[in-house]
Amino acid sequence: MEFRIRRADDGQLRWLARRGEYVRDAETAGLRFIGVIYDITAAKKSEARLRELNEKLESRVEERTRERDRLWSLSSDLFSVCDTGGYLIAVNPAWTELLGYREDEIAGTRIDALIHEDDRALGTGLIDALKQGQAIRDIDLRVPAKDGSYRWINWTFAPAEEVFYSVGRDVTQRKQLEDQLRQSQKMEAVGQLTGGIAHDFNNLLTGIVGSLDLLQSRMAQGRLDRLDRYINAATVSANRAASLTHRLLAFARRQPLDPKPVEPNRLILSMEDLLRRTLSEAIQLRIVASDDLPLTLCDRNQLESAILNLAINARDAMTDGGVLTIETSISSLDRVYAAAQQDVSPGRFVTISVSDTGTGMPADVLAQAFDPFFTTKPLGEGTGLGLSMVYGFAKQSEGHVRIYSEVGRGTTVRIYLPCHTGEMEGEAPAPAPSESHRAEAGETVLVVDDEPIVRSLILEVLAELGYQALEATDGPSGLKILESRQRIDLLVSDVGLPGLNGRQLADHARLIRPHLKVLFITGYAEQAAIASGFLAPGMEMITKPFAIEDLAARIREIIARP
Repeated sequence: MEFRIRRADDGQLRWLARRGEYVRDAETAGLRFIGVIYDITAAKKSEARLRELNEKLESRVEERTRERDRLWSLSSDLFSVCDTGGYLIAVNPAWTELLGYREDEIAGTRIDALIHEDDRALGTGLIDALKQGQAIRDIDLRVPAKDGSYRWINWTFAPAEEVFYSVGRDVTQRKQLEDQLRQSQKMEAVGQLTGGIAHDFNNLLTGIVGSLDLLQSRMAQGRLDRLDRYINAATVSANRAASLTHRLLAFARRQPLDPKPVEPNRLILSMEDLLRRTLSEAIQLRIVASDDLPLTLCDRNQLESAILNLAINARDAMTDGGVLTIETSISSLDRVYAAAQQDVSPGRFVTISVSDTGTGMPADVLAQAFDPFFTTKPLGEGTGLGLSMVYGFAKQSEGHVRIYSEVGRGTTVRIYLPCHTGEMEGEAPAPAPSESHRAEAGETVLVVDDEPIVRSLILEVLAELGYQALEATDGPSGLKILESRQRIDLLVSDVGLPGLNGRQLADHARLIRPHLKVLFITGYAEQAAIASGFLAPGMEMITKPFAIEDLAARIREIIARP
């Protein structure tokens, strides 16, 4: 029993507790208390303070809960709670305001179903990462609104014991501004590209036109001696123009490639002598080849050119000597990393790293390293297309490139090429001598090209080789000839034709002539960027400009093939 009394001396109230019992006194017949009475005032004060603290704590918790609920209700950010399977349990009102969905419309929906189909593969990777206890921060994904439009949302995901929490912020406006900035930078690069092309091609055209003018003048005068020097000068300039075009196409990812299985280690080791001759004596070359490196599928010649370009850049950055290291390895990039990089696909890659100990690049130079015609070399010592060509080749081969550089410490360029599980192919036989290129009796070739000069050159070559040559200036007129009963052993067609493009023409023709053989000619063909994806069986491709000997060999080889 507890009770209060007031002290007689100072009048303070004290809490007392009594523990015991009353017993009847036999002598007096009254009650007598037997037990203990003790002071519990301090305990009571502590209890009162604790009760007060609990009341304050409850008040604070209620206030924090109200603040959380207000934040959940009023925030423009997307809040959601998912179960361990990735299915939405609860969403805040911002989903309705921003995307138009009510909570009951999307509750129970798996979160990766609310992601743009191009980003959806990443959703599965996110859920797997969250199940493993990994938090995901700062990742941009497109989410469809109820009206069919899409919004860019920057997400943060955090796993808890039985649920996943996510916060998403609308960054659509930021993305639009980034696109505008990229477009502005692209136009600046186009201006730089146009100026560079004009400068280089005007020089090359001067060599071609001037040599032809002198050749024509000498022939008109009857001076036929030493004409070969003008012919050679025009040929050299024309070949340089063709090389420049190929490098531009590689940068734009438009160069038709011939992808085949390649052993990167073997290719690099075969280039060792060439690389040593390219480098100065003050530069040490180190090749570090990874064991058990898989094949990659790419254009061997373009890969050699890319490695050589990087080696030349490294050499020029080490004027006082240094070490050039070419290293191969395997890299595995997961979906989360790939999404964070924006232009990278997940998977296993063969990595070729070219590192130097040279001057390195400051941040402003590094930001422009892949821009066409951007160069830090003196005028006349570089076109500025080396790194842009490497970039275009890697992206066209379904890989990518990264540069790491620090001023005074050197530069590393890494080319990532997808691993290939196929087998090496045998070396192609060398072209047969020109005598074997001649036609057999009655063999007929149809040439379809809208460029008169190119078409007439091909027809003249065919006539000299003994073929019966037919011509058409566009797809529809070529199709009329193919629909006739005329014998045609081979269709030679440009890819870019008016009316019907080359592939459409070939497909229509094969409905009538199922076994028709086709040789495409192309100088620019987006669809032919990867030859194996563009060409059906019985179709081949030759790239402009081509040597007459190469064209004759390809025509004979295709017609003679069973």
